Amino acid sequence: MKLKYKIHPAIGIARVGDSPKEIYLSPETNEGLPIACSNDGNELLDGDGNPIPTTNFKDSKGRIKRQAARFQIFVYDEKNPEGRPLKIGDTVHGIVSSGKLVDIQWTVYLANKKSAWYEFKELEGEHGYAPDHPLRNADIAGYDRQRLMIDPGPQTVNSISKPRKAKFAKGKNPNYAQMFPPPLNPYAIDTLGELKTDNNNRLIVLGGYGKSGSFKDEFGDPKISSFANNDGWFDDIADGPVMAILKYKDEVDHEERIIQVHDPAWVIVGNPNYTPQISDMVTLDDCMYDMYIREFAYDTYIYGMGKFESREEIDAEDPDALSLWRASQKKWNSNYYPMFFKEIFSILSRPLKMQYVTDFLQISNDAHQTGARGDFDKSKISVPPKWMSEAALKKEIGAEKFEAIKRKFETRVVTNAKGKEQVEILYDPYREIRQFVYYSLRHPGQENDFLNITADPKYLIYGKRLMPLLCGDNPLSNKHVSKFLRLTETQLFLLRQWAEGKFINEKDEFGKPDNPNIKTARIDKGREIDRGVLSNVLGGPFCPGGEVGWIMRNPAIYQKPYRIKYNENFVPNSGSGRLSGKNTFMPPALSQQDNYEAGLEPGDITKRNALPWQADFNECSTQMIDITYRDWNKLYDTSNDAGVQKNKVVETLWWPAHRPMQVYRKVGDRYKQQDWAKGVPQTSEGDFKMVSEWTNLGFVAKNPSDKFPHYIEVERNEDGD
Repeated sequence: MKLKYKIHPAIGIARVGDSPKEIYLSPETNEGLPIACSNDGNELLDGDGNPIPTTNFKDSKGRIKRQAARFQIFVYDEKNPEGRPLKIGDTVHGIVSSGKLVDIQWTVYLANKKSAWYEFKELEGEHGYAPDHPLRNADIAGYDRQRLMIDPGPQTVNSISKPRKAKFAKGKNPNYAQMFPPPLNPYAIDTLGELKTDNNNRLIVLGGYGKSGSFKDEFGDPKISSFANNDGWFDDIADGPVMAILKYKDEVDHEERIIQVHDPAWVIVGNPNYTPQISDMVTLDDCMYDMYIREFAYDTYIYGMGKFESREEIDAEDPDALSLWRASQKKWNSNYYPMFFKEIFSILSRPLKMQYVTDFLQISNDAHQTGARGDFDKSKISVPPKWMSEAALKKEIGAEKFEAIKRKFETRVVTNAKGKEQVEILYDPYREIRQFVYYSLRHPGQENDFLNITADPKYLIYGKRLMPLLCGDNPLSNKHVSKFLRLTETQLFLLRQWAEGKFINEKDEFGKPDNPNIKTARIDKGREIDRGVLSNVLGGPFCPGGEVGWIMRNPAIYQKPYRIKYNENFVPNSGSGRLSGKNTFMPPALSQQDNYEAGLEPGDITKRNALPWQADFNECSTQMIDITYRDWNKLYDTSNDAGVQKNKVVETLWWPAHRPMQVYRKVGDRYKQQDWAKGVPQTSEGDFKMVSEWTNLGFVAKNPSDKFPHYIEVERNEDGD
């Protein structure tokens, strides 16, 4: 295979915190705890050399630790097709020479463009902004709008030689014309974070301190009047590219030479993850994986042109090949057998865990439990159907029961070991349970449906609430309406296969290598990190979103799966950006517009998010949704002459695993579920209070004891009650 050097994770997630020094590392597995580390970013290890997870999310003074995004370089070659971390002293290969790796030069460019961007208006802008779409801070015009960006310029560190630390702070980049906000109230912003390298030559990127403020000083200011758009405000959320150059000593002439890493990465700075061990119903990895499956030929054994056994090979970086594939007729592989615990129960377990961060689920469809009376009883829903002889089946369930239900069985004729034909029966006792769960789900085209009225009325699911009972991308306005969340098409496909009995209980079947439905593939270690990191990020709904918004499901922003298409003008040693004689990178000014063809610039992902982030974070708790939306033209209250339209609304959750509603707290010797953000109303007044209150809120982690509840609040500040 062709030699390649790649940065992993492809998209790293840092998070703000107000602790001045203490940090932890981003988890790299789904629902994993952050990794404990020193203040320099070196991970702490146990006696067996394994990273130590941490549930210490705050420092001794109750301030939230910042989460660092950690990046490392992997090499892919004939000996390591699955990839391995690159180390100092390894032999690296340039275009015409090779030699020992002596240093790694990392360059990161963080920026914040929120104040200079368009106003957020639900799904308007996802496919391009109208000419009259309003801007944030529209009263500031011309070049002065450039001053609405926070642009500290790029910073570079090395893994061995100095500098090994740098800050995206005001006055810390003398070779660059920085832009920072004027004095702000209540909190000034003079940094977007910092970067450093650890003892294993990995890059550590830290974001800001969660500060937000306004430059307006009129009567009543500063104030917040919107969940998404507040003129005069800045926050220190940011994003940008992560790049690396390998320095090696030529083994022939001993001169120092460089190689640019093939696949740069991206870093996104988001809000704290208060529930690291509880997944959202749709994670960012779910969202992106679905898009890559359907738009980038990411796994043609699951979805493709139908040549599933031969596994079509489509080069996602070949625009012509990809264009032809996209234009072809494609379908899902009806013979794909997902693994129950990895691909099915990992989805079904999410609403079960959400009960620990909200008491709202009691009004939802039916039992979200794993016990004997629940929809998700693992002893039943993990059992695939199996073919059995009539004699064996009678023995298993009893002759009397067999006679009572035998007409329902599917049969086939097979030849046994003795060459004789015999009838086999498909025994599938839990099919109805699986079907009930699957048909409870909201499917494409049902984003604005509250009840399931498409099923046959004789079925139990008829008239029940569709799942998930969570807000969609736009339950707020009547333009581009999307009232309720639904799972991705890939998630729905996997669950459909399960409902039809086409799945594998891998805990039983991995010991049977002759099972034809088990498809094994090489595990890309770097890609495992990519997906693990993103599985801990909100993937919907996007209104505007948590760490990111709907921009992440746009194929145009990707060079290939999991790799952001970067603007080469902002990458060292590429395009109009250059390495000067002093090794200083000098990019052009940041743009105030999108250019997907050229690629993304620093700040282009998070600029679509709420400003400040605390406002949307606070208000995205519950939402009153009009569920008569599709019947407005015929539902009227005729009890009075005015003929007032009669609309029915239902209170719906937004992101209970992203922004908890109620949590279990220790009260005396018992646990009681209480409001998480007690004292912070879900209004603009509460939004302003959240600008400072976010650091007092508690985190949710697994209860160290075996007693109910399984997830409890920890480290809440007393003044946050």
